[in-house]
Amino acid sequence: MPESDPGPPPKKRRLLRRVLFGLVLFGVALVLALPLLIDAFGGASRKTAYQTGEPLSPAARAFLEDVYADLDRSRLIDYHTHVAGQGNGSECWVNPRMQSRLHVQDWFRFRFYLSAAGIADPNGSDAQFTGELAKLVRAQPYPSRHLILAFDYRYGADGVRDLEHSEFHVPNDWVLEVAGENADVFLPAMSVHPYRADAIEELERGAARGMKLVKWLPSAMGIDPADERCDPFYARMRELGVTLLTHGGEEQAVEAEQDQELSNPLRLRRPLRAGVKVIVAHCASSGEGEDLDRPSEGRKTNFALFLRLMGESEWQGQLFGELSTVTQTNRYRMALAELLVRTDLHPRLVNGSDYPLPAINVLYRTGQLCRAGFLTADEGELLNELFHYNPLVFDLALKRTVHHPDSGERFSADVFHGRAGLGY
Repeated sequence: MPESDPGPPPKKRRLLRRVLFGLVLFGVALVLALPLLIDAFGGASRKTAYQTGEPLSPAARAFLEDVYADLDRSRLIDYHTHVAGQGNGSECWVNPRMQSRLHVQDWFRFRFYLSAAGIADPNGSDAQFTGELAKLVRAQPYPSRHLILAFDYRYGADGVRDLEHSEFHVPNDWVLEVAGENADVFLPAMSVHPYRADAIEELERGAARGMKLVKWLPSAMGIDPADERCDPFYARMRELGVTLLTHGGEEQAVEAEQDQELSNPLRLRRPLRAGVKVIVAHCASSGEGEDLDRPSEGRKTNFALFLRLMGESEWQGQLFGELSTVTQTNRYRMALAELLVRTDLHPRLVNGSDYPLPAINVLYRTGQLCRAGFLTADEGELLNELFHYNPLVFDLALKRTVHHPDSGERFSADVFHGRAGLGY
């Protein structure tokens, strides 16, 4: 009979136990530290104006006065503000994979958003999100009005709801309710998927209740803006005077890899030809798209395709660009300098924050903007103070402060005002 295996010698066994014990301790520490790590890298500091009441430094107060100096404070508006919930006290819905640790990337992304929105209890009421947002808005020196956006499910080409590939749902009715309860700071915007069997009915219902804007994220929702099936929807939008706010360029905030081409700016010619007013979110400042006009020339940046569309004279007064995210670390190299120096485009630009993104720490690097010449070192320091004071104030101040590295051009004051032709 062979002798039994005695295993590793005692010294090696002790070393192995220590290594395993160390790994267990590291795992426990990592789990305990995860909320702190998520807050540090994903969420804004919880030291915000409405929670602590701590005053800004004299230099920051003077800086803010300059930020607001030439603005009409009664007309300040943010065209792109998200609200969301998990169905705790509302009909909101989040895909279960976003809340499952088995889907690590989705779980972390969802936790980043919760942290940025100041949600301390992930299982708490949906009123947490909107309540914290309303406090943030009111804590601004001069509160702006924010269009809070509904978000429809994804639907297939057959008009059937696709829950598996939907990320989240924010109902039109809930947005109306929240906006009604906070009418001093919120305006309601609907989201209606055009492939729904009841799409036009839902559009009419929203318009009748004062919702003058429809929000789409084509790549995440599975909407092709160039699809002829949208034509009846576009015709009714034009008749009702409802504006389309639609994502342009590569989508990075929600999962949309399979349908990125649906956010190609050139696909928006169809609603434009139907007479619909269109706002292109982010000025299509990320990714590449097929050049539908000249396919043989290869792919172009979505921002270049957006500029081509803006340069077509027939869309004057009908096509607009929206500025959310253009100062983010992953986007500013693509579009910021061009947008600043193109003062001819400023009358057709509108402001949006894409909240809660301005509260996500890792998306903004003032040091990079300083080194690239968009900010001075002193401006960068003051903006960092504002980030921890109120991320919405930070977002506005950053866009008001960035200047072209060579010419010094800044965004005109009117970019941050509401535009009557868009319904707000």
